[in-house]
Amino acid sequence: MAETDSAPGDPERGREPDIAMWGASGSGKTAFLAALSIALNKSRDAGWRLIGENPVSRTELAKLRNTLLQARTFPAPTEALTYYSWMIIGPPETRRRWWWPWTALPAKAPKIKLDFLDLRGDLYAESESNIDKQALITSLVKSRGLLYMFDPDREARVGDAFKHLDAALHEVAGRMLVGDEYEDGKLPHYIAVCITKYDDPRVLRIAMEEGFTERDPGDELRIPQVPPDRVRDFFRLLCQESYDHNTETILDLIEAFFHKDRIRYFVTSSVGLFIDEELGRFDPDDFLNVIDNAGGGLTIRGAIRPMNVMEPVIWLGSMLRPGAIRNRPWNG
Repeated sequence: MAETDSAPGDPERGREPDIAMWGASGSGKTAFLAALSIALNKSRDAGWRLIGENPVSRTELAKLRNTLLQARTFPAPTEALTYYSWMIIGPPETRRRWWWPWTALPAKAPKIKLDFLDLRGDLYAESESNIDKQALITSLVKSRGLLYMFDPDREARVGDAFKHLDAALHEVAGRMLVGDEYEDGKLPHYIAVCITKYDDPRVLRIAMEEGFTERDPGDELRIPQVPPDRVRDFFRLLCQESYDHNTETILDLIEAFFHKDRIRYFVTSSVGLFIDEELGRFDPDDFLNVIDNAGGGLTIRGAIRPMNVMEPVIWLGSMLRPGAIRNRPWNG
């Protein structure tokens, strides 16, 4: 992509995005983006990094990262159409010539193209047409990997996730499924459903009290985790706890439009749980990592330990470009 000092182009510019994201306003989309670079840097599988493909994207990535790490707070919610063009680059992988086993080609680093088109979340549910909304729908249509952000704390208070998902999903389906290209009637995307804000006390306590969490014996911090095979059920329970009874149908709505083997559920947190340095492990009576400050905003209290932030992105990348991360183990 050519370097430019202007904002990256719109999704109609001829290059299809790999991954798009959507969710209600305040669902944690921008914080997720800010935490992604931090999570990759903290990965024990050293060598993964996130870079911007042009000056605007590089500048914005640095601002998002510094907001978490230096200002110790969260990026402001998205108020206008924002386009990021990023790439995840992994450690070089040696390639063998199949016809000449004792020689190797030069090592090649796996690359996953990430185009994030983000806008104010509540635009999804607006009935009137507008340029930003149509640009986003076009991005969802052209992408083949989706990050859907679900904020259970907001759902318990506001309950607007269903109308945002329903509006965008039917627009996408209306564009893609009316013809004969997808004869099975399902959208072709891989979708990572991300339950955000696991560090919120209400969300974590539901997980613990309802028996969804386990402790990894190898985790010195002893942080309670929801095992991958139980995240879907945890998601359904959180949907049932919503302020809006329609939210109960979100899981069924997703599985009605997408192939079940192309859906994966993740429990995520952009900042992680507070760990007292003297205690050195998770304390169920003192894990709140985001607190109110004197100015009426939020402050990140302790170390930033993103949870399951890079995992959904790399999973999508491995599904969309299976040769890019072939046989490469990694740990968050």
